[in-house]
Parts: sequence; structure tokens; C-alpha cells
Amino acid sequence: MLFAGPTPGKVTVSSFVNGWCLAQNLVNERAKRAAAGFGDRVIFRQYDTSDRNVLYEWGISDALYIDGKSVRTGPPPSYRKINKLIAKRVRRMKKA
Repeated sequence: MLFAGPTPGKVTVSSFVNGWCLAQNLVNERAKRAAAGFGDRVIFRQYDTSDRNVLYEWGISDALYIDGKSVRTGPPPSYRKINKLIAKRVRRMKKA
């Protein structure tokens, strides 16, 4: 599942967060920090699902996706794990 369309030559990290779940808030902040470390090679998109329209549009309350692939968020993955997953996708983009 890809959100808001892929961006050619870039890895997309999509974070769905409603603000109520402390664990998902932690995942969101870790993912945002990890994505920022890759500069313009990674696009971070945050979807605020506390907005009912966003929740209804996507049907997702709390989740993390890297290039449309779901990342398991319970228990919250470490910053290192998220960074590693993003780095793997960045390396694949370079090969293509």
C-alpha cells in the first residue's frame, strides 16, 4: 500500500498517528528522526489521524510504512531498527 503516491528516486516513510497512543507517538518521533538523517533521499509524511476526515480517508489510526510496506509497531521498534529499515530501502534505490 503506497500513500500519496511514490516519489521517483526517493524512499517514502508514512507515519499515521492520532496522538493518543504513547507507543505510536514514540514510533512516529523515531521514524521522523531516522528519516531526517538521510536528507533529501527520504520523504517523511505524517498523517494526523486525530482529524476524523484523515482517519476516514485512510482507514488507519496508527501505523508506520516504509515505501508502502508495513512496519510492525508493537512493541515500538527502536530508532536503530527503523533507521536500518530505511537504510535498506535507500541502498535498493541506489542500485535501481
